[in-house]
Amino acid sequence: MRSVIINDSSVGVPVVDRDTADVLEYLENHFSTYPFNCKLDTAFITELAADFQDVNLLEQIKTFRWYYDDDLSRVGNPRAALRRWMVRCWDRFR
Repeated sequence: MRSVIINDSSVGVPVVDRDTADVLEYLENHFSTYPFNCKLDTAFITELAADFQDVNLLEQIKTFRWYYDDDLSRVGNPRAALRRWMVRCWDRFR
């Protein structure tokens, strides 16, 4: 199991906070069908965290995973599907 880099910008991955690191760790190690890419997903999750500050990203990603029964073959682009999920969640809480 590879650990997510949370404080080494020397490899091109920005420093992230603990919540973002927890989400990245979950995507990498607990969401078996998610196509994890450390650099891409760090930027993606950082953007989601900025755009949806009132949403618990980790909890919503867990819900997303179980809603799709850990099978992303039904979604075309997992990151776009996650973003749409967050938009719908955010709309419900506004």
